Amino acid sequence: MTTSGPGGEDGVTAGSGSENCLPVGTRLSDFEITGVLGEGGFGIVYIAYDHSLQRTLAIKEYMPGALAMRGGDRGVSLRAERHQDTFKLGLKSFINEARFLAQFDHPSLVKVYRFWEQNRTAYTAMQYYQGRTIKDIVAASPEIVDEAWCRKILRQILQALEMLYTMQIVHRDVSPDNIIVQENGDAVLLDFGSARQIIGDMTKGLTVILKPGYAPVEQYAGDASLEQGQFTDIYALAAVMYFAVVKQAPPSSIARMIKDPVTPLAVLAPEGYSAEFLAAIDKGLAVLSHDRPQTIDEFRDLLGIVSLGPPPPVRALGATQRGAPAARPDAQDADETVIAMPVAPPAAAPANAAPIPATATVPLVGKKRWQLIAAAAALVLVAGSGLYALVQSTADDTIMIALPHTAAPVASAPAIEAPVTPLAQDQVPAASAPAATPLVAVAAASEEPKVTPAAEPARAAPEAKPVAPVVEMVTYKLAIKPWGTVYVNGREKGVSPPMKRLVLPAGKHRVRIVNPSFPDHSIDLDPGKSKTGTIEHDFASAKK
Repeated sequence: MTTSGPGGEDGVTAGSGSENCLPVGTRLSDFEITGVLGEGGFGIVYIAYDHSLQRTLAIKEYMPGALAMRGGDRGVSLRAERHQDTFKLGLKSFINEARFLAQFDHPSLVKVYRFWEQNRTAYTAMQYYQGRTIKDIVAASPEIVDEAWCRKILRQILQALEMLYTMQIVHRDVSPDNIIVQENGDAVLLDFGSARQIIGDMTKGLTVILKPGYAPVEQYAGDASLEQGQFTDIYALAAVMYFAVVKQAPPSSIARMIKDPVTPLAVLAPEGYSAEFLAAIDKGLAVLSHDRPQTIDEFRDLLGIVSLGPPPPVRALGATQRGAPAARPDAQDADETVIAMPVAPPAAAPANAAPIPATATVPLVGKKRWQLIAAAAALVLVAGSGLYALVQSTADDTIMIALPHTAAPVASAPAIEAPVTPLAQDQVPAASAPAATPLVAVAAASEEPKVTPAAEPARAAPEAKPVAPVVEMVTYKLAIKPWGTVYVNGREKGVSPPMKRLVLPAGKHRVRIVNPSFPDHSIDLDPGKSKTGTIEHDFASAKK
């Protein structure tokens, strides 16, 4: 999406939009709406002027058109009372996505200034990006797309994704209409579409949640054992590059499971592209997750892209916010087990040290492959129900254009915790872990050697330290619906799903499960002599 005008912020023009849009001149806090940049099935993006800071910015309004409409008082009203729970869940997801994105200050991630509730809905004020989406560029200016252009986009978006992975988040919504290329050629990865995803999950419409051609097969699968990780976003980004090169999206990954009609780029050999680049994109576009590069670094190596170092630190916003995970809490992303061990106080360590990998990715082979093929056949039949039209209506939901000046990144800030959907632990990039401080000083080579005295008195043997007793552990299976943040004895352990198991020392524990849309649920655990147990709770059933 482009903007017009003689240049600068004052020259920007935009349309007035449909009857669901706020009229030009409407004031939202210090912001005055000057036009409509785009409408989608789940939100409206306005261009606005900030009278306080005297700058142009973009404002996104939560407006799921299938559930709500504009009321006479300019507030948002439900189309039917039965939509209330779904609308509220989508609203909370919209707010929490904004809260999550506001933690970052990265040139290739959308910059969120603030978010608030008004008019019985929610708004996010964001940097205004002047440019076009990859979808628009391929359609209107395909001549500018070449290998150098693609590599620049890849380098910048991989850095943005790497930043998310330091917070153990998978984006899961990478697509040509979710990446904007500014007029200076720099790419920006836009929002997660969390509200769209939550609403799609509530209405059980996979075609609402996913974008055909860009969602890998593990996102379609209802089998929670099919892990999602960095390789999930790698598939989507490879599909975006395939679209840029071939000028059409690859077929749905579900269709590819049955009979893959995709001709590899290495076979097509389009003019002007190196064999190395085409082979890397083909590898990233592999149907089965274990056939793809597993990490950003692996994908970079295949592409021949040199990393520019670890991502910049996350901006601190204060204490951990309580709320829904910004990156799709409804999905079961990983077969994740959290082990809580009583340990002695550790030596001083960096506050932002990366967690130790706990699990390994299990290749999708044999039985699971045939399960997916069977599921694929069923999903192909469901696709004919007409839900695909809803996907088309959301394609422009991520339309954002951009502010000419960029905020300077924060030089240093402590990492913070956020209750958001974790990335599989083995997918945390090594680059996010700070280098360990050496504990032993090594003498310089130029120093004079020290002579040990001939007769040094013998030293007494150190006293033997008592061996720590073996701690009995109990493994609890987690079955929480739709999702919840798990606290044990007041300490946060993670979000379930994707966390599926919790290992605790034997004994009594107080467990609290939190979902901001429902009352908290507390459980007192006392397994006795048992080595296993189950922690089960359905928030929706409890509410009834």
